Amino acid sequence: MQIVMSPAKRMNFNAQEENIKTTPPVFSRKTGEVLEVCRKLSETDIAEKMKVNREIAQQVYGYFQSFNSRTIPLRAAALAYDGIAYKGLNAHDFNKEEVLFAQKHLSILSGLYGALKPFDRIKPYRLEFARKIQPKGYKDLYEFWQNEVNQYLSGKLAKDEKVIINVASKEYSSVLSKKLLPEKTRIVEISFLQQEGNDLKQIVVHSKKARGLMARFIIKNRLDIAEDVKAFGYEDYFYYPKLSSENKWVFVR
Repeated sequence: MQIVMSPAKRMNFNAQEENIKTTPPVFSRKTGEVLEVCRKLSETDIAEKMKVNREIAQQVYGYFQSFNSRTIPLRAAALAYDGIAYKGLNAHDFNKEEVLFAQKHLSILSGLYGALKPFDRIKPYRLEFARKIQPKGYKDLYEFWQNEVNQYLSGKLAKDEKVIINVASKEYSSVLSKKLLPEKTRIVEISFLQQEGNDLKQIVVHSKKARGLMARFIIKNRLDIAEDVKAFGYEDYFYYPKLSSENKWVFVR
């Protein structure tokens, strides 16, 4: 069983030194090809393509231009990403066994890196999958990364139950292709709903945190059988069979 998560736009490289063994990203050469395109973008191009304001465009431009500098900080992906989902994951307190399990079972999808293990070392960047970046010979980042990401996950699934627990956003999980994954692989979409009056609603901020919490639950309990994930109960969530199906699981609170 594998878990896939989205990265976060917000990142933190200001932490104290951490006594954690990090690993190199899998697709460094392919990352270089994306960077080659991104380095040619002006601040104005970045603002338009990434739909960000001038201040953020300047920051992102700096990331691309200085990416290969030896002075640029490095940090484990799951610790560097600082969005709401990563508050839920809270990989800071993983022990050695949990780190090893996470490295084997959790993949973070990325527009720049393709797919990352949680303790792969990364640099500051910002590049969403859906942005109009066209590496040479490809129409977009989805086409560029699709074979590599799915082959990578296929290798991991060969050693596991052939189920992907998808807690990534649609923007990122769209790179997954059942045609490129092992036969009979199931991709289980996870949704989180909250009781609001007489209705069950998806509240984005709570759903984001719950995605991280679910990944944490799987890692902390070292689950490798998909059915066991239905026992998820952090922060009062519970599996709701009435709204669920074989490959779409709904959790409510």
